[in-house]
Amino acid sequence: MAAATKELSPSRGRAKAVADRIDSRLKLAQCSVPLQADLPYATNGRSRVTAEVRCTGTENWKLYVPVKLEIWRDVLVATGPLQKGTLLTASDVILAERAVSKQTRGFMLDPRQAIGFRLKRPLSEGDLITPGVIVAPPLIEPGQQVILEARSGTLLVRTAGVALEKGLSGDVIRVENTESGRTVQGIIRSAKTVEVLLR
Repeated sequence: MAAATKELSPSRGRAKAVADRIDSRLKLAQCSVPLQADLPYATNGRSRVTAEVRCTGTENWKLYVPVKLEIWRDVLVATGPLQKGTLLTASDVILAERAVSKQTRGFMLDPRQAIGFRLKRPLSEGDLITPGVIVAPPLIEPGQQVILEARSGTLLVRTAGVALEKGLSGDVIRVENTESGRTVQGIIRSAKTVEVLLR
């Protein structure tokens, strides 16, 4: 229906609306003017909505019709078979039109959302790349040289260290202080810096 597809902005993608069959037992007077239809309730990305159809002619009546929306968008898919653990590059992903109305696991619209991330499971060519199949790679790996920072008021002390665990930004990991040989815990602040947790 035009009223349903009009409700979708161009940024939402290509849409097709299919109205449910109206009960044949329903007796409505012939409308003397063109019918009016709109969506009184926001679609909010749902695949099923309700359209309001009105006759404003000699015989006034109103009818609510369930409508199924089929929406297609350009989303991120795999360009070929990809193994679990693959660090995605620009050549591994492409935007392609796919039906997303019933996509419950989400989808991605920008290659930058996935490039540099690792796959949590293998994908076949054309498979959707969803938020659930990728994970950010660790900022720090075991054995990596890092800078240990310890703060006390306005005093900041830096020293060399070696990461004993991997982690992402904000993770707490164990680090060996190269100078003292002691193992301390710290919060990953960047790919090179770990802030020591002072007791």
